[in-house]
Amino acid sequence: MSNTKQTIIAAAVAVTFTTTTAQADGLSDSLPLGKSLAAGHELPLSLGVSANVFFLEQNMEAQSISIDIPPLPLPTGLVELPPGLPATADNLESRATSTTAKLDAWLLPFLNVYGVAGYVDGETVASGFSVSGLPPELASLLPNSFSIAYSGPVYGAGITLAAGYNQFFASLDANYTESDLDIGDSTIEAFIISPRIGITGNLGGLEGSLYVGAMYQDIDENQNGTVNFPVAGQSLPVGYNVISEAEDKWNYLVGANLKASESWNYGIEVGFSERTHVMATLNYRF
Repeated sequence: MSNTKQTIIAAAVAVTFTTTTAQADGLSDSLPLGKSLAAGHELPLSLGVSANVFFLEQNMEAQSISIDIPPLPLPTGLVELPPGLPATADNLESRATSTTAKLDAWLLPFLNVYGVAGYVDGETVASGFSVSGLPPELASLLPNSFSIAYSGPVYGAGITLAAGYNQFFASLDANYTESDLDIGDSTIEAFIISPRIGITGNLGGLEGSLYVGAMYQDIDENQNGTVNFPVAGQSLPVGYNVISEAEDKWNYLVGANLKASESWNYGIEVGFSERTHVMATLNYRF
């Protein structure tokens, strides 16, 4: 490549970067709208980019379970079973870790909007598993537990409403996300609402906040695919379709945010009760 072409490309990149930066700075300066509504209060920088890691462990409630068992090899020969056999599980346990990026903006002093995109890895474990209507000699061949591992992209959007008085604050966050999993046409849909109240201040030269709250999760999982069952010394591919929802809608939470500088914030949150979660956040504002 000639020096002239290199110079043109470098100039184009520089102009594009400068224009984009200027546009971002201009948008940041103009937001939030209605700044006069927050007269006397310090507002955060209006735009933010976050990296988030969220781990969740909870029990699920099965709405329906059906399986397709291939011909079973028995000493008397192959036994063929009809497809879509109804099944039950005494317990469904779900564990998932999602890693996402979040882009947010304070449109109003009390209203933040954001979009998220990332990836989820998880596992659903069914225990106390049984198939309805099978003769005892056939039912005894099937395992009483199995696990399903999955992964896939996750994306969604949400809003946060916030208000403050002196060093106290309250917020209400609501978001909706979808995940397209790598097993069959499986999906996870989640609607989450999180009210929080807290206090800001300084401790040992560190500026930050502490808060408590709760989290409501309406999670619907539709998982279908194939899992290998050990049957009569062989590994048989068994088709399954599991539709489930979160067994417990609410859990409690406690968290903290540390303001390292005007632009950098760090956060950690722990949820407890019948459902547990841990969330770590790194946020850059501009």
